[in-house]
Amino acid sequence: MEALIRNSLVIEKITCISLAFLGLLFCSNAAWAAGRETAVIDFQFQPIRPTSAVTIREAVDVAVRNYPSIASKRFKLKASMANVTLAKTQYLPNLNIDIQESAITGNRVASTVMNNVSGFDTVPIDSGPVSQKSSLRPLVNNLQGVNLNWLLIDFGLRHANDNFAYADARTARADVSLTQLDVAYDAAEAFLEAVAAKQIIYATEAALSHMKAANVRAKTLVAEGLKPGVEAADWDYEVAKARINVIKSEKNAQLALVGLAEKMGTATTDIDIVSNPLVRSPSQIQAMRPIDLSSHPLALLKSAEIQRWQAKKIVLDKAYRPHLWFNSSVWGKGSSDGVNPIRPVGGGALPQVFNYMVGASFSFPVMEYFPLKAQKRIAVNNEMAARADLDLAMQILEKKDARARVMLRQARKVADETPALVEAAKVRELKVSKRYSTGLTDMVSLAQAEKALAEAEVEDAVAQVEVWRAILLLSYAQGDLKPFLEIVDIVEGKSGKTR
Repeated sequence: MEALIRNSLVIEKITCISLAFLGLLFCSNAAWAAGRETAVIDFQFQPIRPTSAVTIREAVDVAVRNYPSIASKRFKLKASMANVTLAKTQYLPNLNIDIQESAITGNRVASTVMNNVSGFDTVPIDSGPVSQKSSLRPLVNNLQGVNLNWLLIDFGLRHANDNFAYADARTARADVSLTQLDVAYDAAEAFLEAVAAKQIIYATEAALSHMKAANVRAKTLVAEGLKPGVEAADWDYEVAKARINVIKSEKNAQLALVGLAEKMGTATTDIDIVSNPLVRSPSQIQAMRPIDLSSHPLALLKSAEIQRWQAKKIVLDKAYRPHLWFNSSVWGKGSSDGVNPIRPVGGGALPQVFNYMVGASFSFPVMEYFPLKAQKRIAVNNEMAARADLDLAMQILEKKDARARVMLRQARKVADETPALVEAAKVRELKVSKRYSTGLTDMVSLAQAEKALAEAEVEDAVAQVEVWRAILLLSYAQGDLKPFLEIVDIVEGKSGKTR
């Protein structure tokens, strides 16, 4: 009995030491993980509703907060960070505790089960002396054990797996940044489209007012006999066409608002926009000098993909290394067969003998060389493909940057000319109108002058918005919308009443 108590104390101490070592190792791994990757903020996708009339900055902020594609990328990032934590658990030892109570028959013969047949998994392993006779009377049997296995030396395989998990997380983080940039740009672009559509409404409504005034003037002249009656009908036709243009422009504006709401992640919400100060181009624009496009989120994503495949190659290199394991076990057995000179404890329900084992094992995956070589060849080619993708991405970014600079330069030139175009169209319309009232010109000339004025006002409204669109496109090509939004903030601080 004293031996049983001593053995019980031994197994209890070993178990406690193993559990304490396990907890210490886990805490150490948590500390090792600190600083390698910033934590991902807990994100719950709950769309927020915008105000009834939004500014362009509000539209961008709501889009970045609401749009489902960003939520999807964030959750994938959290999954990749969880994979980092999973990689850290490789340093933990394997600790298994088994307890078995059974009723078995004690019939045994000298035999063995080969480990290359299925019977090894289906036939229980028994122990004890060969039976002198066969009996089907069950015996109480028990088995308890604690097994600890710890990989001591792996020549950097686990560390390589850590680095691969971190590389995968960096790729996911870069993907989040790129998605945020795309969503913010789409929302700002949709906002500018809505601004342009809203300005076209103002222009078409002004054209309708001019047509109505000309119609009244024509009918007055017809009533006085100074113009033929057909001109009244012609002006009714022009007024009807002007009304149709207003209706079409209103439809386009409403569709633009629907598109903006969708880009903001609130497609079912009725919204309006604050178009001031974007109805006119900024008075001064600081020249945006060329920047290093390698910091663009797209370039960072492609670079992260290259690093990911490089980390994968290192994992495959480290996989073909020997492993040194520390092995230890403590187990106890008990049986009610009465053959063992040590008396059964608890009728065979409790252990009556104890054993322990401490050792080391060495393993080397010799034949893994060939599949690992093939996998490394796959990783190398994937890395080269990722490098080609990076080169292509840089070419695309450089083209977008150059194209945006050309568009900004030319849009600004057009925007500087359109006010003069509108003023000339107004003067022309006024002179033709006076000539028409005195009978010096016909209805066609006046109608053309009215249409030219309407077209000039539309072109002026669109030209001012195009300047903002070019600034937005340049900021997007450089990977950061802050310069664009800063210019908006400056102009908003100097702007007058909302239009």
